[in-house]
Amino acid sequence: CFFFNDTATTEIYTRSIVGSVRCVQETGVAPPKKKNVLVQNMWNFICGGLAGMCATCTIQPLDMVKTRMQLKSEARTAKMSTLGTAIDLFKTEGGLVGFYKGLGSALMRQVVYATLRMGIFYSVLDVAKDKYNHPLNPLEKAGASLCVGAIAAMAANPFDLALIRFQADGTLPVNERRNYKNFADALVKIIKSEGFFNLWRGATPAVTRAMAINLGMLAPYEECKARLKKVWGDSYPTYIASSFLAGFLAAFLGLPFDNAKTKMQKMKAGADGKMPYKGFFDCLAKTLKNEGFLRYWVGFSIFYVRVGTHAMLILLFTDLLKYLIVGRKQSISQPYNLISLE
Repeated sequence: CFFFNDTATTEIYTRSIVGSVRCVQETGVAPPKKKNVLVQNMWNFICGGLAGMCATCTIQPLDMVKTRMQLKSEARTAKMSTLGTAIDLFKTEGGLVGFYKGLGSALMRQVVYATLRMGIFYSVLDVAKDKYNHPLNPLEKAGASLCVGAIAAMAANPFDLALIRFQADGTLPVNERRNYKNFADALVKIIKSEGFFNLWRGATPAVTRAMAINLGMLAPYEECKARLKKVWGDSYPTYIASSFLAGFLAAFLGLPFDNAKTKMQKMKAGADGKMPYKGFFDCLAKTLKNEGFLRYWVGFSIFYVRVGTHAMLILLFTDLLKYLIVGRKQSISQPYNLISLE
């Protein structure tokens, strides 16, 4: 009565306490606490962002080689092997440091991109299951994957543009190089010289690429994981096999769009002042005409290693971080299986 001004509120509070005490007396167990949806969803975003940054640090050299191969294909350079491109990159970009060119932009991109796509996707799954008691079916998971891919890619496009510019700079003649100092310098110079909205140059292929990759990555991973748990349980093989399949599908579906995105974000006006490509579909059409159908998948081996590895790492890291930080039993019941062969 000291804390509440009206009798009704005091009575409700008293009944709640009495009910909890009776529950403990009769069953020996305290009544279950309600989940804090806001906190639960917050950890989805935090774990997703951290997982994306860890995965990016691991695969950045592969991404650099992949980008160079795509640009060589556009220039119709004869030397196209993955090993040859890596050796050439090592010689021309100052050794191992050259493989990490643009890492700052890559990490900033993950802060936005991975945080949003992983956070929104798993929050949708959690809310549907916990609040509405409606676990999403495969089709609904696929729809959620497409939506989060589009939202995250649109938000992260400025950092993605800066990253591509960093990686492509070494392929340009010395007098045409942009020579950005860091991602902040790149964003400022792009705004000054090209305009604010040009930060979203190549946004169409970037969004379609993200939608394709997330469609192949998120929904298949969760669906495959749920089915394999019935066979192998909540174990090492379940998570590795699910992430491996997700990585392959993400790479196969996403590479044609990644190819177009790279070319559009790297392009500069020619001597006549015109851009090489008018738009996304023009880029795809010219790639088909000038390079051939199979060139949509140029560099697939390195792209698969890059995207497949990134998909595996970000998915496994996300589940592992959820377990270690949040302590969710629905994540990995034996987290050390992910980093041990026992």
